[in-house]
Amino acid sequence: MKKRHHSNLLRSLGLASAMAALSWLPATATAADNICTDYDAVNYAPALDYPSRTGFRLFWNKWLAKDTPYHMGHDQIVQEGQGTTVVGKFDYGAVFHKDLEFEYVNAYLYGTGMNDWQSLGRYKTNSDGKIYVSVPPLSEGQYQVKMVVRGDRSETTAYVTSIKQGAKAVLFDIDETLTASDLEQILDYTGIEAADARGGAGELVRHYVERGYHPIFVTGRSYWYAKGSRNWLANYLNVPDFTLRTTMSNETGLFNVAEYKANALNEFQAQGIEILRAYGNATTDIEAYEAAGIPKAETYIIGKNAGANGTQAVANGSYWEHLNEVAYPNTPHSGCL
Repeated sequence: MKKRHHSNLLRSLGLASAMAALSWLPATATAADNICTDYDAVNYAPALDYPSRTGFRLFWNKWLAKDTPYHMGHDQIVQEGQGTTVVGKFDYGAVFHKDLEFEYVNAYLYGTGMNDWQSLGRYKTNSDGKIYVSVPPLSEGQYQVKMVVRGDRSETTAYVTSIKQGAKAVLFDIDETLTASDLEQILDYTGIEAADARGGAGELVRHYVERGYHPIFVTGRSYWYAKGSRNWLANYLNVPDFTLRTTMSNETGLFNVAEYKANALNEFQAQGIEILRAYGNATTDIEAYEAAGIPKAETYIIGKNAGANGTQAVANGSYWEHLNEVAYPNTPHSGCL
């Protein structure tokens, strides 16, 4: 299995940084406290014994699958001991994004404390190309759900973060928040070039990871950008690419993005995660973060709307000054172990 970037990220923090991070732990921290995000459960999963390639049930899907797959999985945060449902969405084609209808998909689970992949069963896509995978109650830790199309063995992965009440996170928008502009989304998707990051964006996310915070990325990008978004976060920004949420339709991203983001954040917070800070660039970000109860004092906006509506401004279009003046001196360790 291809090794993901997260182990390199953690190694890059170095022993000295790790010891410094531990020095932030509260004196009352015990082994019963929250466990930090288990990146090893993603980095070192065993090889999956893939199901046999069966071909497609429907004749036209055989031709559809000759195009590029843009499958995606909807990441989840869930309180330990509770089950959840992971949505998989399957389509092909960079232009038309035709849904893969009424075809079988096998789902598998691997994560913290597991020795091998566990089958979650076989599902059939609906008329929207979606499946709804039932995930059993999980212990605290990090898990991945791999979904494999039986017809051609194309696949996608979703991530499930199982937490105790009070686990800490930091929230990020992507376009024009971590990337330099909204145009970067189009360039990245069409393959013309990889999106440019704002100065210090990767360092900002990695700073919070080092301090024990789980990064959450909630973007107005449509689901077919999920694959490219994960690739960009992991390989260009060198940060964990989960928990990632995209919209399920263009219409949502264009017309209901604030409501969609607020609903996603409220869903995560209802599972017990606490968001320390939120980063965005648009007035819809400000609206969504306020609706989700994130204080304006911890809402940081970059770009033309910096400081709007009582939020905190990230100056000069980059994060370098913000890192030195806000993030580094004012981020205690999350207390996870």
